[in-house]
Amino acid sequence: MIYIINGPSGTGKTLVGEYLKSKGIRELVSHTTRKPRLGEADGISYHFVSLEEFKAVDKVEESEYAGNHYGVSKAEVESKYQSGDVFAVTDINGTKSFKRIYKDKVRVIFVDSSPRFLRERMNVRGDSKESIRKRIDTYRDYKENKNRLFADFIVENKSSVKKLHRRIDFVLKRHRRKHKRKHQTKCL
Repeated sequence: MIYIINGPSGTGKTLVGEYLKSKGIRELVSHTTRKPRLGEADGISYHFVSLEEFKAVDKVEESEYAGNHYGVSKAEVESKYQSGDVFAVTDINGTKSFKRIYKDKVRVIFVDSSPRFLRERMNVRGDSKESIRKRIDTYRDYKENKNRLFADFIVENKSSVKKLHRRIDFVLKRHRRKHKRKHQTKCL
């Protein structure tokens, strides 16, 4: 399965991704034109490429943020998906693109939270007041919570990491149960 994680900034998409990794689900590594930050490794954090190289990559989805380009290549999806479940964190356009290309192989997990909790989380992780204000404005102006309409699963992150992990476990168990029943039906 290809799990796509979507949701407003600050909801805990990275936490969900880290938890999926701990469950043996591999991350689809994006290509980016931005320079590596301290501690980031090529091929692990991102595939760091020039703009020319980025344009040449056959991508499933792409976006531009703060003058840098980001996108997941079809080669990345195909090579990792052959060995089992994978995930990617994308914006709504990336979510729609994955669904359009990979159809039934995709399950979208929307991570949701209240604006109050988002503000608290971004404060704790050290985001500037200006950045927090812009992100909350974007959440409201673009009605990012409506992106939940494209989700197969909605996971609320309004309290502890432990509860968030339990919600993700429920999603994984539910999906695997459905997949197993579907497979058994086909075999009969």
